[in-house]
Amino acid sequence: MLLIEADGKALFRAAGIRTPEGVVVAKGASAPALAGPGPWIVKAQVPVGGRGKAGGVIRCDNEAAVGAALRQLLGARIKGHEVLSCLVETAVRSADEYYLSLMLDPVHYGVRVALLAEGGVEVEQATQAASRIRLCDPDQHAIVAAIRDLASDETDDRQNAIVDTAEKLARLFLTRELMLAEINPLFFDRAACVAGDAKVVVDLNAVHRQGEIATLIERDASAYPDADRKLHDGFDYVEVDPEGEIGLVTTGAGLSMMLIDELTARGGRPLNFCDIRTGQFRGDPTRLMRVLEWIGERPSVKVVLVNIFAGITDLSEFGDLLCTALERTPSIKVPVVARIVGNRFEEARTLLAARRPDNAVEESLDAALARVDAVLRGAKP
Repeated sequence: MLLIEADGKALFRAAGIRTPEGVVVAKGASAPALAGPGPWIVKAQVPVGGRGKAGGVIRCDNEAAVGAALRQLLGARIKGHEVLSCLVETAVRSADEYYLSLMLDPVHYGVRVALLAEGGVEVEQATQAASRIRLCDPDQHAIVAAIRDLASDETDDRQNAIVDTAEKLARLFLTRELMLAEINPLFFDRAACVAGDAKVVVDLNAVHRQGEIATLIERDASAYPDADRKLHDGFDYVEVDPEGEIGLVTTGAGLSMMLIDELTARGGRPLNFCDIRTGQFRGDPTRLMRVLEWIGERPSVKVVLVNIFAGITDLSEFGDLLCTALERTPSIKVPVVARIVGNRFEEARTLLAARRPDNAVEESLDAALARVDAVLRGAKP
């Protein structure tokens, strides 16, 4: 889960990492008291990358411009997310920029450490990027040693400032069990480093051990709806495109990701990732109802695709629960295509045909996807 910048920077400051002075302004709030004489940067607080390219970051030279920027951004939508708050910060003057990041690499059981002598929105295209990455053990001393090596060609004052920031970032990264901690740009300003931005990704599977992060999510549930759902409902439902046309009811993380890739390759726009975990239904349709309710809140959805690849799950029981959940979720007014595979498929198909003759039921994924394509073209499933 990606934190909004203001929350990421709050974690940075608690770890001793400097950030520019700033204030968060919520939608509907009165004009803020601004830090310093300006200029200021007004940044939309949405949990997505690429805000600058999407018009969500505005430089302002005076207070009137700040007010205009807030009116422009608050309530607007950036990459499908409504802007509910903005961070207004004092602009950092006359500083050199770096890029510093720590990223978990679970495949190699390590941490990928990167330090580039240039930051900004085009950092991915930096010619030096590949040579400025180290893979090291998930250990603070190893991470700091890697950064010290990457900063070895800097002057002593710069190297000391970068290493000091990296040490604090490493401690935060490890103690909070983060998946990514990125500072871009990292300003070097008067013998010290200042985090100009904060891209922090937390591991939702570790939140039960991270009380401060759990409190942060619950305090601002509107900014983190996916994480709030997981905390309270116990399974994964993540919106990948808030304006998607295909709502997904799926079980298994890998199966759900595969299906999203397949639909996207066919030109579709999946709304969500979903790992509903059928083994925990225990005869209760509540989980199915919750997913259907969340899908039903999005007016862009044109079809619901159910994809259940069962192992020991009794598909006839699942079919009964699905019918009950649909009957109890009046917000689902779009066609439903169910692709189900596994134990007692024929019984499930017979049950679904009797109770929900308007739904399409398939055993083949290709056939189910063809039905979805037909709905998106305006035909019946």
